[in-house]
Amino acid sequence: MSKLSPNLFQRRFQDLMEIGRASLQALAPEWTDHNAHDPGITLMELLAWTAEAQLYSLSRMRHDERQAYAALMGITDTGANSAHGLIWPDPNDINSPVNTFAENVIIPRDAIAHVEGLETTTFQLIDNQLWMPGRLTQLVTHCADGEKIDHTNTNMYGGQPFFPFGERAGCRDKFALSFTCRDKLPGSQSLQATSRHWVIGVQAAPSTQAKDESQTEVPALIRSALQATLVAGQDRIPIKVVSDDTYGMLRTGAIRLEFDNVKISPTTFTIEFHSEVGFARPPRIIRVGANVIPIEQVTRIFRELHVANGLPDWKLELKQPGLRYSMNKEPIAIEIAEPSGVKQWYRCERLSEKGPTDRFFEFDRKSDVATFGNGVNGKIPSAELHVMVTYHVCNGEQGSIARNRKWCVTGFSGVYGVNYSPISGGANALSPTSVRRHARDRVRKSHALITNDDISHAAISLPLLEVSRAWIAPPHRLAPRTGETTLVALRSRLGQSEPDTVPETPRWLEAIRCSLISRIPLGTRLAVIAPRYIDFFFQVELEAQQGIDSESLRMKLVKEFASRLALDDDGVTTPREPGASVTRNDLMNWMRSTAGVKRVLDLSLFKVNGENQKLDQEIRVPSYGLPRWNRRRTTITVIPTAMGGRR
Repeated sequence: MSKLSPNLFQRRFQDLMEIGRASLQALAPEWTDHNAHDPGITLMELLAWTAEAQLYSLSRMRHDERQAYAALMGITDTGANSAHGLIWPDPNDINSPVNTFAENVIIPRDAIAHVEGLETTTFQLIDNQLWMPGRLTQLVTHCADGEKIDHTNTNMYGGQPFFPFGERAGCRDKFALSFTCRDKLPGSQSLQATSRHWVIGVQAAPSTQAKDESQTEVPALIRSALQATLVAGQDRIPIKVVSDDTYGMLRTGAIRLEFDNVKISPTTFTIEFHSEVGFARPPRIIRVGANVIPIEQVTRIFRELHVANGLPDWKLELKQPGLRYSMNKEPIAIEIAEPSGVKQWYRCERLSEKGPTDRFFEFDRKSDVATFGNGVNGKIPSAELHVMVTYHVCNGEQGSIARNRKWCVTGFSGVYGVNYSPISGGANALSPTSVRRHARDRVRKSHALITNDDISHAAISLPLLEVSRAWIAPPHRLAPRTGETTLVALRSRLGQSEPDTVPETPRWLEAIRCSLISRIPLGTRLAVIAPRYIDFFFQVELEAQQGIDSESLRMKLVKEFASRLALDDDGVTTPREPGASVTRNDLMNWMRSTAGVKRVLDLSLFKVNGENQKLDQEIRVPSYGLPRWNRRRTTITVIPTAMGGRR
């Protein structure tokens, strides 16, 4: 019988070399040295070797070989991925469990959650968790300088972002959440120790970067390790942060706390969060809540029944599609009810290595088919025996749910709460074409950083750090060449006015450097610095044209100055180029070109320093610096033209 697949591996290394040598006379007649020591022949040999390997891979590469090559790029075969998200209790609903329950509850991992009225798509908890009836009564930021900022009302209404650790988010800044419970904290009560995990949910504010970062792989240094302390009266008890998929409240997720070492049972307590090393970027969140339930879209198929036929190489096919598994866990579990009792069978890579009495099977993840032995290599299940298969499936991309849906959870009557963020992250199993596409994409994005543009684009692409602009500072002409590359990075601005303090913190700059250093060639050192800001303001007096409202013209000028002096690249305005000075003529021309301005009467430039130095012509900026306009100190006086005045 002929093979259906074509044999593409028909040319070998010597064949390709003969084709190349035969083409030399026509393509390069001046090339006369065809010996092996010639560099051109060496290059031809390299190309022939590469072409032979590619032809072989097209014709004979096995599935496991493709998986091994993909694993070199960090792409692992994990089957379908589950959609996941958070269910938040609704304190404004009088029938919500947070308002009606009076006792603590342990929610088991196998509890079912589903959208109200949509029971066909089910979700499960990610882990067991402790649920306590009550609510957060106060949220306070304790800054290192002693300032206290209350976020209780902002958190209650939602929608308005706030900084839980302040705008600098240093190692001494703390975020305190006060909780009042209608039952006592479990303490030494007889609750299962493994279940005493309390969950705090965090909804992060949208990032200033355009791309979605919810599923982006985050470098380790960007993740900020949170420490938590329970405060009740005079007692301060460190509690373990079991897991934190918010990376230090930098993105939406859940923080799981363990109460195993808590021996007291207060009804009111405070949880204090802080980071010993500070934060790569000050977290910015919309809301934080207690008793949030993390869920994932998954269905457990328990002991699916099959009947063995007693034949060699019997193949068992799973009845449910969308198998979910990971590389460090077995995809399926098989039990067979033999006459001596229910026996566990185990998966192996190759049955050819097993004996006739070994209870093993092979499993093909792509076709969801288990193959049993033939009596020589692996045992044959006897005919009519009940074969029970346990595995997990999910809907992949179809498991996503839009935001603001009402949810029901096993153990709570009626509606439990809502999902403020979409339930997302589901993905179908990767096909060979998808694996190849992901591998090529990773090669393109993870290459070594050689040119200045490579380094700048890589810095801007870093997740969660909100790098708005980056460029390489030119070395001074008299500076020694030490092999050091200096990257200047600018953080995204939130509002239209510049903050009082420089937003680029040392921790933020170090996070950028450590995230890029592994891709910098050996022998090159990378330094990451903030722009050298030159603060300035000006005082101007001008005359408006007849019939022009003074306040409207002043606001129009403020908007014009903000656009011309913008530092942040928001995709709308053109940011200021590094090293470009601001001259008196620049300001005069901008004002004269604004509709409604009749003439400029007076203009004074001031450089912000200890004495607010007055300058005559320009604000000088170093080559890696930027002029920073102080809007609050700037005064724009608009004098209206008198009616009937002289033209």
